[in-house]
Amino acid sequence: MNIIGEKKNYQKFSRNDLVILDKNVIEFSVERLKNCSIFEALKILRYKRKYGTDFYHLYWRNIFSNSPKYLQKITVQDRWKNYVPIENIIADYLVKKEVNFADNWIYVGCHNWSGYRIIAGCGPAIVLSRFIPKNIAQELENTKLYLKRLHINSPKIFSTIDEIEGAKLLGIDDILNFAEQNGNIRPIFQKKCDFLRYFAWITISILASMALHNSYQIYNQKYPPKNLNNKIKTENLSIYMSSKNYDSLMNLLTELNDHLNWDKISEFCKKNDIKIQALKLSGDVAKIKTELPLKEIKQLKNIKADYITNSSYEKLGSDQTVEAVLWLKLN
Repeated sequence: MNIIGEKKNYQKFSRNDLVILDKNVIEFSVERLKNCSIFEALKILRYKRKYGTDFYHLYWRNIFSNSPKYLQKITVQDRWKNYVPIENIIADYLVKKEVNFADNWIYVGCHNWSGYRIIAGCGPAIVLSRFIPKNIAQELENTKLYLKRLHINSPKIFSTIDEIEGAKLLGIDDILNFAEQNGNIRPIFQKKCDFLRYFAWITISILASMALHNSYQIYNQKYPPKNLNNKIKTENLSIYMSSKNYDSLMNLLTELNDHLNWDKISEFCKKNDIKIQALKLSGDVAKIKTELPLKEIKQLKNIKADYITNSSYEKLGSDQTVEAVLWLKLN
């Protein structure tokens, strides 16, 4: 691992593919995208990269619209783009070890190869990076005041210097060792935004969420279709359930379960030896489709019946069986 510092270069550990840039040659800024879905955020990123002259990178945690999304802007000359800014290493270290994705933070460091540094960020994104003189306490207060203008209040403070009041002490060697062992740390300019990969990841996440939701619904059904071809039987009801009639029976059972006068329908049919062919509940009326001799229909009291007779049977004086719809009031 090689470090290109502001004052001198430095070599640490053994990772040859990692070159860290700790020079005053990069300008950082960040925009937090609020109330923005990941699809909208990717559109903004694509627009910025297409029409902007600087480099932009999007940091995001998940697909939900209320999760933080940071649009990082970096201004740097091309000659420095093949190196890893130490600012990004510090941000990755803090997110991994010390802060949450949405936390604001300030890092105050003293690097032998570069001098005194102040770096501020939101989660993995860098808000500002400054080289400062030895008047560290005053420079820290000035940085806090500047961050307040950006609506960044009460940041968590970290430092490699003992005398910073209220700061959690960090070791620069621990940060560099973290970079040495983390193969994902590479120049941010090489992390191209693969829209197809993001889209595939989002699609898989949505499909997985839908599958889990459907599984949860099936698990919580009152009559889950675990054993189709089963028989549901109570004192007044006997139904065979199969894969073909499951949906229609579920609708019927739901209506019957909510209806207070199912017993009246059962008693009426049992008393008059009526076999139900179809049943429809409409308000306080049960419409029962059945087949009965015409004489039996006419003997039913206080029951409206819809049917069609055959005049030939009437002329012969014979009783006939007709298809009828009986209107039974439930209240």
